[in-house]
Amino acid sequence: MPRTQQNLTSLRDTFSQILGNQKDHYTDTRIPELLFRLGLDDCTEYSSKRRHLEKAVENASDAQMVAAAQRALEQIGFDVHERDQLQELVWDDGTAPIIPGRYRRELAEKLNTIELYLDRAAFEQVLSELWQIDTLSVIDFTWSTPTLRKEIIRHYIENSDWDAVTLFDKLGAFQSSHARFGRFIEALASSRVLPSESAQRIFIEIVNGTLSACGVHVVVGVGEDAFLTASLAYMGSGKQSSPKNLIFASTAKPDLRLGNALDNDIEIVTGAENVLIYDRPIGSAGLLWRDLQAWYSQTHSIDEGQAKNRLYRRLEACLPKSSPPQVLAFSSFYKAFTTAIPELPALLPEVWFHWDPQTVSKRGKQALLRARMDFLLLLPGGVRVVIEIDGKEHYTDPNGRPSPRTYAEMMAADRCLRLVGYEVYRFGAYELGQPNAEEVLISFYRSLFERYSLLPV
Repeated sequence: MPRTQQNLTSLRDTFSQILGNQKDHYTDTRIPELLFRLGLDDCTEYSSKRRHLEKAVENASDAQMVAAAQRALEQIGFDVHERDQLQELVWDDGTAPIIPGRYRRELAEKLNTIELYLDRAAFEQVLSELWQIDTLSVIDFTWSTPTLRKEIIRHYIENSDWDAVTLFDKLGAFQSSHARFGRFIEALASSRVLPSESAQRIFIEIVNGTLSACGVHVVVGVGEDAFLTASLAYMGSGKQSSPKNLIFASTAKPDLRLGNALDNDIEIVTGAENVLIYDRPIGSAGLLWRDLQAWYSQTHSIDEGQAKNRLYRRLEACLPKSSPPQVLAFSSFYKAFTTAIPELPALLPEVWFHWDPQTVSKRGKQALLRARMDFLLLLPGGVRVVIEIDGKEHYTDPNGRPSPRTYAEMMAADRCLRLVGYEVYRFGAYELGQPNAEEVLISFYRSLFERYSLLPV
């Protein structure tokens, strides 16, 4: 589910306090520079350095505050207790797969058969970034007690007194949050720790063989260093890579070309006003309305308040006036959730799935099936949901007579979409022409989001 209001409130309060605790590390003249690096706006009225830092967090928008907290974790060396507290709140965005303790322990047992690292320094660094290994493992005032790092070096790295199960237990991995455990496994699979693709694949195979029992697997990608990247996701949801080009809200077929074929850069040749192209990376949280609104705001150089209304009107304007059911499907969605909309996936209308510069007569109708989707939702974990509103043209021939061939072509296109990982839901235009149509649509949207635990509590 998306980040809850409770999480945002706790994150703001905690980040404000923790950043305020940095007061002794910065002079008055250096604080504005720090705030700029974190992406926070400076303020002019404050009574102390602490309040200067705190007010910058308090005055930030939710999206600005979350991004600043993430940057702070990367740039500031917080006390480990403050770091862990802030990490947990930043990571609590509803995207971490749930991995019960039983499967964590089973995974650790199976990892006993391999070396967990090839680069010792990187392994220690990963442990220090995620766990409190430089604090005392046992408090004893009678003699010097070794830190957990020293114990790990002695018993796991330099000797074999501890196995992977003991290591995980000492770190606290069996009791940690799902987000921290997931990031730990992803880090162990990374090229930092395992700079060997074959070693990465062996590790990932063990993870998949164990966690598939709880519906979780590793989504494999390729990093900038050409080694593998690993991200944990629910099975059936994380198989899709991030969309490379999101072309939507079109009122006519766009006139496009590849500006740079090597990088897959798309240019709008003419009619830029007829289409929108979202050109930012889409992460594991999917494409939320707040992300779309922020993009539209910056792209059109307007504030987010204006962007909210103008973007909605722009999306609404692309809907075919000849299809009132499609217009109703759009308005019902945004009416159903009102204040929750910013943290929910955006309903994108008129999305191009297959774009071809040639015409149907030149290419053939079969080559252009499902060129455009009525609506698309990009949910967390890579889930892609297509919503189609079917008028009579979906099951009749050009003369308006029932056509088994037309219906079969539509079903074939649906199968193709499902086979590449899309969920497809269809509504008949007749159904959405009934008095209870809005109620039917709102109930569907709520059920869809409840299925994926996306509705705020």
